[in-house]
Amino acid sequence: MVSDGMGAGRDNPVPVVQDGGNRGVNDPVRAERPLQRFEFIRRRPPVAADRSMVFLAADGCCVVYPPQRQPTRGELVNRNLRVLYEVQAGIQHMTLEHWVPARGDAFFFLAETHVRWEVTRPERVVERQLRDVRALLDPQLQQLLRSVTRRFPIEQSAQAEDAVCEALTEVAFGKDEGLRISCTVRLSLDEAAREHLVTLRRIDYAKDTTRSEHELELQRNRDHHQLIEEKAQAYRDMLEKGDVHRWAMQLAANEADLPLVLAGIRDDSREANRNQLQLIKEVLASSPPEDHVQEQLLHKAVEMLESQLGSAAQGKLRRHAIGRENPEAFGDVDDAGKRELE
Repeated sequence: MVSDGMGAGRDNPVPVVQDGGNRGVNDPVRAERPLQRFEFIRRRPPVAADRSMVFLAADGCCVVYPPQRQPTRGELVNRNLRVLYEVQAGIQHMTLEHWVPARGDAFFFLAETHVRWEVTRPERVVERQLRDVRALLDPQLQQLLRSVTRRFPIEQSAQAEDAVCEALTEVAFGKDEGLRISCTVRLSLDEAAREHLVTLRRIDYAKDTTRSEHELELQRNRDHHQLIEEKAQAYRDMLEKGDVHRWAMQLAANEADLPLVLAGIRDDSREANRNQLQLIKEVLASSPPEDHVQEQLLHKAVEMLESQLGSAAQGKLRRHAIGRENPEAFGDVDDAGKRELE
């Protein structure tokens, strides 16, 4: 791993190059040597499948022979060639790492760039005297990365990575130097940025939890008030429909209350008859009513007496709950109605 000489550290991030500790691996020119006048009369230069031969002639022109086409001995002798450059023809790889700032320059992304490069114009490499692809690519790549990542906050690393990859497809690094370079970038966070994001996520989680608990409590209160309203409406309807409906509601809620319900109905009936008889007595005792009024009152009293006697005959006015097995507890006729008329 080789740095560019700037101070290292997160506060002063520097680009880092991984090339196995050998600077020559990024040099497209693998060999360079001067030629003697008649050097190739007896032998030709060695052939390599991964190298192109670039000859510099006496007039300054470059003559290129790719691995697929080797020069003849006559061409080597007649062209007055002075220097031979063996240029890398295969595909090469290297990895670059840069600390690039996020929005606000408070946190940094670690950009790991995988670089794939190859020589497309060997003569251009010789003319430009290109001897280090890393030195050519690194400042341009770093400038592009910084210009893109500064548009994104640290929590949007995925969006920043997509934007960087899109920007790389729009540039052609090394084209003027006879190279074809493609880059693939992966962004990650430094330690401070990771801690910052963890803190923010914990805060967001706490907010969501509090909000959910608050909404749950509100829903419980709404349900409780709605239940009270429904009960109030049910009781209101029950009270408006009268005693029989109330007794039916109680019996529907608990069938075991049947004896109590029947006893309650009998008690209500006795109380109603008692009140009517008492009213008749008070009317008769207050002042002698007219004949037709007195006749009506007596007729009403007779109807009540007949009703009481009929209910007693049918067993409706028994004092004990239905279902008792003690026969002595039942009276043949309940004479409560008779006593009320006396």
